[in-house]
Amino acid sequence: MKPQPFKITMPYVPSSINLNQDAAKLRQSIEQINKQRTYFEKLNRVLDENEQLMYPFRTGNSKIQKKPHVTDVQYTKQKKKLSKPNFSPQIGCWEMYIMDARPQLYLVMINVNTRYLMVQPIKSKSTESVVSELELMKMSQDRISHPINVIKSDGEASFPPAIVKVFGPEIVHIVDTSPYTYHNKTVDAVIRTLRNALGENNQVLISNPIIMQQLVYHYNYNKEHKFTRITPAEFHGNIDAEYGYIEMMKHELEKINSRELLQPKLNPGTIVMVHLSNSKTSDKFKKRRRNYNVLAMFLEYEGTSAIVTRLTEQPNPDGTINVLKVPTFAVQFICRSLTNIYQNGSLTTLGEQIKHSFNLSITPI
Repeated sequence: MKPQPFKITMPYVPSSINLNQDAAKLRQSIEQINKQRTYFEKLNRVLDENEQLMYPFRTGNSKIQKKPHVTDVQYTKQKKKLSKPNFSPQIGCWEMYIMDARPQLYLVMINVNTRYLMVQPIKSKSTESVVSELELMKMSQDRISHPINVIKSDGEASFPPAIVKVFGPEIVHIVDTSPYTYHNKTVDAVIRTLRNALGENNQVLISNPIIMQQLVYHYNYNKEHKFTRITPAEFHGNIDAEYGYIEMMKHELEKINSRELLQPKLNPGTIVMVHLSNSKTSDKFKKRRRNYNVLAMFLEYEGTSAIVTRLTEQPNPDGTINVLKVPTFAVQFICRSLTNIYQNGSLTTLGEQIKHSFNLSITPI
């Protein structure tokens, strides 16, 4: 259903200012008036004459001025070459996340294949709040007979009990808590898209559930799917098209796997440098460079990720060590073993070169 036009009002702030107020109250009154004026100025830039949110996304929109985005070409090529295609081999796979648009929180679910998006405002991150909105999402999919078979998420504490309560114990819930992998790749991307859609207005407007409702409508019914070139709403209702998309992505996966066979495989104990990505928090339009700033020891592969431990990591009291899970394309080979850089209590020539090149303290524990 198409969202209805809306009017947004803010608490009334008188335009007249009592100059006899003390300095603190006077400053507060001026700030409130300026805040109100700024809010409505920004609102008028994104609404049309019918008080509907105009198409806000940069893709396919000639009215939005695109800011320059400078990337590290070498890292981008390596990532594109070795990144697995983002799809699910089965129907009904979703990613779930809680979007913090303070003061408002949103429960976000997106279908990995069709990119169909569902967003519901929630009062808190509690299990009760998640359950009530998750039930509404389930009902909306039941009405169109589209399944929810698999849910991927991060380590949000309220998710496991909420998912079991709504879908039962037979639901497949995949949890990955590593901050450096791309386990929530689809939902992370759509949240960035929603935040960037309103440009300078996003901090002011995206916390309003009515504007979010219209933003989601534009995403589902007007924005084209990256690969199928139809809208997520059209794709979501076409099971045959989704099966065709899965076969296409499987073919892409085979090409990636064949390239990986030509890549040198790391053995346990290999010394590597690791690039820990901060892409979730860094400014989209700032220049970013590969920053291999963690010297680590490779332990094993886990799917498309590498498990490593920092070379200077202190053991836990129980004798275990903390590990990092990172994408394989964020790992750079240094040498075959620790003895190549550290022997007899001192650094080798190679160790000294690494220390000065990366400005690191690499004395093992």
